[in-house]
Amino acid sequence: MGEIVSKKMFAKMVGKSDRWIGKWIDEGMPVAGGGGKGRVLEIDTEDAIDWLIRREVRRQFGDEDDEDEDGVGSASSEDRMLKKARREKLQIEIDTARRRLVPVDAVEAIMMRFASIFATQIDAIASRVASDMATIDDPAEARHRLLIETRRVRAATADGIVAAARQLGEEVDSLDLADGEDGDGAAAEDG
Repeated sequence: MGEIVSKKMFAKMVGKSDRWIGKWIDEGMPVAGGGGKGRVLEIDTEDAIDWLIRREVRRQFGDEDDEDEDGVGSASSEDRMLKKARREKLQIEIDTARRRLVPVDAVEAIMMRFASIFATQIDAIASRVASDMATIDDPAEARHRLLIETRRVRAATADGIVAAARQLGEEVDSLDLADGEDGDGAAAEDG
């Protein structure tokens, strides 16, 4: 909870007139109390400032509820949405250039490779350790043998994932080189 101040004091704090503060209150800015006949309107500065920040963020980045009565977005709303879409597109382009993004199909291929390697390794455990386990009477020794085998499975799976990731990196690098060599980039379009 912030400091409780009068409408006049809050106006002075934010550098606006009393009428401006009244407009914000009409738009939904929270008040702490008062405001009746002869009573000074009280404003919780923390709540009011939080409301102003949220309001400005909605104005800058758009709000799904920002529509006219006809259900058609206003021109300012459409401008904000267009600016937001442009910022998102630019961020995607930057993330792609910095290699922060990976195509979904590439992730799917790596995950399928991981599942295949892991399943193959797990399925092979029984055949690799069955004869050894049949001769082991000591539970600690059996546990140790299984632990060695599961660690081998983890290592083989990790090696397979690393190899798949390297292969993907090489494929992406070859695509990047191909894109750079043909001269059909954005600069060529600008002419």
